[in-house]
Order: sequence, then C-alpha cells, then structure tokens
Amino acid sequence: MGSFVQIKVPIYGRVDERSGKKAIDKAFEEIARLEALFSAFKEESELSKINRMNANETFKPSAEVFDLIERAIEYNEKTKGAFDITVKPLVDLWARSKNEKKLPSHADIKKELTRIGTRYIILDKLNKSVSFNREGVKIDLGGAAQGYATDRAIKVLKENGIENALVNLGGDMYCMGRKSKDEPWNVGIQHPRNKNKLFFEVRLEDKAINTSGDYEKYFILNGTRYSHIIDPRTGYPVGGNVVSATIIDDDSTRADMLATALCVLGREGLGAVESIKGADAILIIKDKGALKIEMTRGLRERYAVQEK
Repeated sequence: MGSFVQIKVPIYGRVDERSGKKAIDKAFEEIARLEALFSAFKEESELSKINRMNANETFKPSAEVFDLIERAIEYNEKTKGAFDITVKPLVDLWARSKNEKKLPSHADIKKELTRIGTRYIILDKLNKSVSFNREGVKIDLGGAAQGYATDRAIKVLKENGIENALVNLGGDMYCMGRKSKDEPWNVGIQHPRNKNKLFFEVRLEDKAINTSGDYEKYFILNGTRYSHIIDPRTGYPVGGNVVSATIIDDDSTRADMLATALCVLGREGLGAVESIKGADAILIIKDKGALKIEMTRGLRERYAVQEK
C-alpha cells in the first residue's frame, strides 16, 4: 500500500490520553500486518506471490486476501468492468511510459488488454485458492486494499473502547462518531487544480469518504495530462470531463472501489452509485473550461455539502 497514515482520537467522554494512544498503537499494528499481505512493493507479500504465478499454478492465500479478491470481482460485475483488479499489466505499461517520457504504442496497449479481465481469475471457494487461466495476468489491489485497511483500523479502535476517531490512510478516510460532543467530523476535499484551496466540505458521522482523481498522481507529456487511473476497458488513462470522484459510504473498502469506478464511468456512474444502499457520490467535472459539481440525489442535504 505504501501510503501515509493518520489516526485522530479526540479526548473526551470515557477516553483519556493514555487509552487513546494505546488504541491508536493497536490500529497502526493492524495496518502494518495488512501491509505485509497486500503490498505490491514487498516481494514476500501474498499479493506479490500471487502475481509471480504462471498460468494454472495455484496459491492459497490467507482468508482476508481471498475474500478481498472475491469482493473485488463482485464489484467488477456491479460496475460493468469499470473497476478491475486485473488492470495491473496496463498500469505497469503506463508507468514505464511515464519514466521513459514516451507514450505506449497502440499495439502494446492492445497486447496488454488481452490479459485484462476478472474471467482470468479462478477462485476455488472450497480450497480457498487462487489461480490464473491465462499467462501474464496480474492483479492490482490498490483500489481496494487501502479501504480494507481503513475499515480494519476502525474495527480495532472499536475493540479497544474508542467510539470517536478519524482514520486517514492515503486519502481513504473513515469518520467514526464525532469530532467533539457538539461537532461532527468536517472533511474538506482539495481543489483539483489548487492544492492550497478546498473545493467543498462535508460533515460526516460514521461514514467512509474516498476521493480519486487526476490531480494527485499524473504525468504530463506533450502538454496533455495523463491520470494514473487506467480504464480497463480501453487500456488508456481516464480522460474526458471527469476531474475527480468522491464516494461517501458505510464502509471504506467499497468506497475505495466505487471511487475508482466512478472516475472511469463519469456521469453515467452516478446512477449506479445511487442503486447501492448507503453509497453517495460527488463528481467534479470540467464544463466549458470551468469546474462544477454533480452529485447523487439528496446528498447535499444529508451531509451539509458546502462549496468553497
């Protein structure tokens, strides 16, 4: 995962500084444990071992890794392919292009597209094992694992007597309870083109919030901005008029996956999010040179959205 982590526990009610610190330490230990399972940068992580498999080899991961892959496949279906963990070969291709300052050829993209698709992942639910039925398939859990780690950190905090906390794992956030007796958590979303300015704020209690967009990780080549989010259906970085997508949801894992999918789907994805109980979405889009907000119905009233 390789992201910064911030955990805040307000000191009021039954929580004092000592108990709050103890709970936070436990939550950090849990995140470190999950890093060892899901990291794409650690050779001995379970994810790395899966990605070193040849076609038809099998690997029996921990139940957590198996279950997260299974859930990711479920949301691949629900988003009509917009969220796809087999996108890694394309992500790697575009990462090389960024380093070489040269766009990949259409032929290279077409070649990698033949390895994309969750139909190439074989989950043996009886033996809890994973295999690929095509050579060169690799998975990227970056759009789900951070959300899962955020949810797990919240669970650990609750188990240690914490009722109010904010967990921020690389931008995947969960706001548990309230900031104070009189105030919910107030979360600001950065202006996509001005990092020193907020674009809007929302007030949250017991909700996850995740934002994906073209402004945190991108590269510019020949005057064109290329997002780090790849459309698994076309093989190219997401473009069009979507600048960022924010999901507010009951759990961070799903918010993580839906935010990525919404960047791919754009406006048409708002209806899909509305059909999921507990989920809401905010899109920042380019419209005739200006930035504007579009959101799921009723969201503004539910979360006191304040545009800046």
